[in-house]
Amino acid sequence: MPNNPNNLMVLTRARAFAIDLHRAVERRERFIGKASPGLRNQMLRASMSIPLNIAEGAGKDSRAEFAHFVGHAIGSANEVEQQMLLAQALALFDSEIDPLLDECREISMMLYGLRKRLQCID
Repeated sequence: MPNNPNNLMVLTRARAFAIDLHRAVERRERFIGKASPGLRNQMLRASMSIPLNIAEGAGKDSRAEFAHFVGHAIGSANEVEQQMLLAQALALFDSEIDPLLDECREISMMLYGLRKRLQCID
């Protein structure tokens, strides 16, 4: 287990991603909030869930438990990716969200790698 989960690059990037997505949603609030408040709220919750699950898992007693929480973070990353694609398809976002989609996919790949390493060690 890492002594300090803040030393994990994936946690740092996931936290920055959640903040960046939140700011992007705020800039488009009049479109997203009116057209699809449920999508907006769930997208923000799922994005925040990624770093929170990583941090919670890092504090667990075993690598298996940590891997379990990393799995939850992967699920949240997959969820938020699909929510961004839906928002884009509904014209709530345009290509401005493409860098965030790329970052979400990279974070997801990092999480898969972390989970694999945690599972191989046990």
